[in-house]
Amino acid sequence: MKRNQSFANLALLLLLRQASVACADILVSNECAFGILSGGHGDFPASNSIKEGVTIDFGRMNQTTYDPVEKIASIGPGSSWQPVYETLEPHGVTVTGGRAGGVGVAGFTTGGGNSFHSTSHGWACDNVKNFQVVLANGTIVDANVDEHNYLWQALKGGSGNFGLVTRFEMYVIEFPDPTKPNIWGGIAQYELSAADDLTDAYVDFVENNHLDKNSSTMLYWVYTHSTRSLIVQVAMDNTLDISYPPVYDRYLNTSGLIKKSLRSAPMYELTAEFDVGQPDGLRNIWLTGAYKNDPRIIKFAADKHEELIAGKRAGLVSQDSQLVTLCSMFPLTQAMIEHGDANGGNAMNLEAKSRGENGVLFLASLAIDGAKNEAVALPIMQQWQDEVDAYATSLGVNWDWRFLNYAYAGQDPIATYATDKIRAASEKYDPDMVFQKLRKTGHRIVA
Repeated sequence: MKRNQSFANLALLLLLRQASVACADILVSNECAFGILSGGHGDFPASNSIKEGVTIDFGRMNQTTYDPVEKIASIGPGSSWQPVYETLEPHGVTVTGGRAGGVGVAGFTTGGGNSFHSTSHGWACDNVKNFQVVLANGTIVDANVDEHNYLWQALKGGSGNFGLVTRFEMYVIEFPDPTKPNIWGGIAQYELSAADDLTDAYVDFVENNHLDKNSSTMLYWVYTHSTRSLIVQVAMDNTLDISYPPVYDRYLNTSGLIKKSLRSAPMYELTAEFDVGQPDGLRNIWLTGAYKNDPRIIKFAADKHEELIAGKRAGLVSQDSQLVTLCSMFPLTQAMIEHGDANGGNAMNLEAKSRGENGVLFLASLAIDGAKNEAVALPIMQQWQDEVDAYATSLGVNWDWRFLNYAYAGQDPIATYATDKIRAASEKYDPDMVFQKLRKTGHRIVA
């Protein structure tokens, strides 16, 4: 039965792959507008589907297989990370996938991909051995270090600008004990009064992250309309399943701790917990920036979050509406960035933008119900991001870099990535600019 099922899955994959080729031929020959849908995690209108045209939905290409000899996981573009982790766990391995299990594989990986393992192994894109790609002319190519190397590098951050990726072959990471494929981690929640001390602890963590590359963190302020309160949370994790490593002592000794969920658990269990701030059925706005690791910019962003979002909540939603906002900080360390060149190069351009410094990745995010409320919230969110950018520029700490996975429409992250590398790959592999002219979703190369 299992063998028959395996053959059935293989047949389905081959059929879907050929359908991708036929789809590319039909769309190009008829000059039909199209969009590309993987996990559907994109947060702005037309990020992953279009109203007028064809949406290529990879949802059925969602299988994950593992080759224990080559130690390679082959992952379909339509999968999300939760089933990927669950499939690989019995083998005692994992991959550099999303922190939130509901995030789609394709958009996450081709945009860069920040994971639990980014400090020790690099971005998700740095861990792709091979991309299988359907080009605009219907040709299927394998892009890797030996074949179509320039396309391979450009796909590592360049998003859907070159073709339809129909398979990701990723290097796996082995758990120290394959019989116990757990990591340690969870979330600690604090009173708002702890914010300044936690910010200083976070900055210290980022500067010293190279001393413990198996631990990572994020610091974020959360406001919910249901509780009408603003709290601070810290995510902590250790991928070697070491409980309470010393790197977190400063966090855990900060007063104002309300509760914590830190424990050893399967990675897919923790990714379910990190699906935070995105309640089902709400509309999302995400805006992002990147700055030198400086406590002033973090505290300024948090103050503006309280002033512009929590302070204007009455004008944003009615009493029976929903609103969740997050002011989130993620490390951008040289220990993470150096994997790009070490693993063959990528298109993220962080080596140049960071100038050898450690940084902070800022995400301003909001979830709200209804198009009307979203329209009211958008300029408030944009004002928040603009003011943080302006303040960072005044301090001389603005990297002028946008993380593609978090960027909203109009932020143009491609322009902050390695544009020469991305444009050259586009000209070579998509000379008729099909993925610029006919593709209407995602972040495209702006002329």
